[in-house]
Amino acid sequence: MRKQIHDNPIDHGRACSLSHGTWRRVGAKLACAGACVLMAGQLLLPSVALAADWVNVGGTQYNKGAVAGDEAGTWSWDGADDMKLNGYDGAGISAQGNLNIGVTGANTVTADSLQSAIEVKDGNLAITGEGTLNATAEPQKSRSAVKVECGSLAISGDVTLNATAGTDTIAVSGDGKAGGDADIRGANVNVTATNKVPHTIGIHTRAGNITINEGADVHVEAEANGGLNAVAVYAENISSEHGGCIAVDNAKLDAAARNANMLSVALYSFGGKDTYLSITNGADVTLVASDSVEVLDGVWMRAQDGVSRVLVENSSLTVRCGDGTGHSRKHGYGIYSQSGSQSAIPRIDIINSNVEVSGNAAAIYAVNQGDAAPCLSIDGGSVVATPAGGTVRETTGNGLVIGVPGSSVIQDIRTSDEVARSVVISSGDAVEPEPTPQPEPTPAPTPQPGGGSGTAVPSVTPTQASFTAAASKPAAKATAAQKSVGTLAATGDNAATAAAALGIAGATVAAAGIAATKCRKR
Repeated sequence: MRKQIHDNPIDHGRACSLSHGTWRRVGAKLACAGACVLMAGQLLLPSVALAADWVNVGGTQYNKGAVAGDEAGTWSWDGADDMKLNGYDGAGISAQGNLNIGVTGANTVTADSLQSAIEVKDGNLAITGEGTLNATAEPQKSRSAVKVECGSLAISGDVTLNATAGTDTIAVSGDGKAGGDADIRGANVNVTATNKVPHTIGIHTRAGNITINEGADVHVEAEANGGLNAVAVYAENISSEHGGCIAVDNAKLDAAARNANMLSVALYSFGGKDTYLSITNGADVTLVASDSVEVLDGVWMRAQDGVSRVLVENSSLTVRCGDGTGHSRKHGYGIYSQSGSQSAIPRIDIINSNVEVSGNAAAIYAVNQGDAAPCLSIDGGSVVATPAGGTVRETTGNGLVIGVPGSSVIQDIRTSDEVARSVVISSGDAVEPEPTPQPEPTPAPTPQPGGGSGTAVPSVTPTQASFTAAASKPAAKATAAQKSVGTLAATGDNAATAAAALGIAGATVAAAGIAATKCRKR
């Protein structure tokens, strides 16, 4: 049976019923799954261009139909869509059309000043194999390590990809209706973006989705070195019908954004339509956002005219965003779901998962700038361990937030001490206490002459078993030991500043918060 995380009775006219919460949760999962299935289908189906028209290796172009390679056998191309690397150490590789790169041994591709290390236009790029591929672009040239234009990227197998560049280290773009996706299956991928440029981004999909699954292990660092913005993982569908979904399924993701002057966000999704973050099936995700910046978020899901949803199910999520003490109490959130739609809700579902979140303004927060009510569900045996007695509090500005026990509306989320800035959610692995044993019934007295009893015997009422949720049990990591993260101090400002920094017009953040198993209705 679903457990409320608060003691206050819920006004059912303003709450998510079990049935409503269930179908909305299922809807979120189906939407995420549908987006990911669509993406997988696009990666598997052949595109219009069945093979590369040409490839360029180290500055020399080879046209379609001509088999090419070097005498040492460090690289070869079949004249169509198949390339092999085995001990290659040289300048950049580019192609027009589909290109599949099979990796054996240790390989290094270094971009020159005019291109990315590996670049494909008007086609899909697939990287697979059992070797290591080091792709590096000069940070000062603002080139990508791996770049796909009007196509999708698939990295699979036991391959290890180490990608380093100044910004958009892995960059994939689609045409708004198809392509633009990055799919990492089972591979080890290490991404570093480091430079003092306006935007320092690790993995970036334009009009596309990002999927990490099948045991993949992905590490992303966005180090701005005093530049304007740092974003580790960014999926967008700003002016497209496709994209805006980030999914981590049975995989590991560590993402950090650091040392920016205006904005640091670990996972960011922005779209004109629906945006989703899905962490499922034993995924282990650790996010860090640190600095004294205008905007400091661990997860920011933002939809202008659609649903913004976060789903964490049967998984582990740790978010360190600031020190969780309200140092700045401005725009600094651990998990933030924001929608500007008049009808589509921002929603966060945490199901049978261990979640630890800190944020300077609030740990977990949902807001709708229209009339639709935000909603948060904590279900599947998960319970709030910190703060003790943590409850759902309404805020001004059409919002919900997890806070300390109470029922009044919080007027200012950034300054109120009733807002929880550190939240621990346990997957319900606490052991329920044993029921109080029932006393042995006293044998009935021997009837006495005259209808009386020899000794007066009191009536016995069986004692009901008592079940108390463990409110102070810390959350345990689902698939890995906890990692110690140093105290992170930060300051913040409003979301409009962040939107301007990213070139996104019209962003206004209304004060709001999150509900657990609760949905405000107007």
